[in-house]
Amino acid sequence: MNIFDTHAHYYDDRFAEEYPGGVKGAIEAALSGGVSHIVNIGTNLESSKTCLALSEQYPTLYVAVGIYPHEATYEDMEATVDALRQMLTHPKAVAIGEIGLDYHWDDVDRETQKIWFERQLCLAEETGYPVVIHDREAHGDCLDAIRRHPKVTGIFHSYSGSGEMVKELIKLGWYVSFSGVVTYKNAAKTKEAAAATPLDRLLIETDCPYLTPVPHRGKINHSTYLVHTAAELAAIKGISTEELIQAAAENAKLIFDLL
Repeated sequence: MNIFDTHAHYYDDRFAEEYPGGVKGAIEAALSGGVSHIVNIGTNLESSKTCLALSEQYPTLYVAVGIYPHEATYEDMEATVDALRQMLTHPKAVAIGEIGLDYHWDDVDRETQKIWFERQLCLAEETGYPVVIHDREAHGDCLDAIRRHPKVTGIFHSYSGSGEMVKELIKLGWYVSFSGVVTYKNAAKTKEAAAATPLDRLLIETDCPYLTPVPHRGKINHSTYLVHTAAELAAIKGISTEELIQAAAENAKLIFDLL
């Protein structure tokens, strides 16, 4: 197989606590078990730096650097953006993320989230990198933000919006990524969104160690479980799992400029 995991967090403490061999054990198991590429996603300056250092140990481990909505607490925004800009010069950096808006938890007030999201979209516009967007219960504001930056494209990760919103994203040139959530019994909306996503704009991800797909729900997630997400999406699209995996990998290589 040629599975491309477009969104992972291989630095999370859960790997050290729950996975044999920790972070490195999980990565090595994935890369020897049918996973060809992984994008490790930073959520703040510290985890972004960790991702870059780890990427130097594995040829097909890549990195997105960015400030997650609930990590938007740095006092000096411009110094933080300068640090991200410098990290983007690393040869394994392929995107800005994860960035966006999260209205489920109000650890950081919404106006502050919007300011940081906007600033990082400006960085993407400046540098030409795609972005990886976290959108939780903030669909309208996320759409408004990307419409203000028509030159910026990227991925709505672990997509939770509607099929109608998918159509808008496709018109704007975006990709839509699905996680293990699509395998859940109560995920009718996500399944409908997957059905509405053209195959040439669809991506797959783990968001590990979170969002473990059925039949492993309740366990720590890792990239080797991504085949279950792919199988569910393939059934929705009416194609084989192998076709789905191949199409998603080609899409990922295109958006991350890895062709």
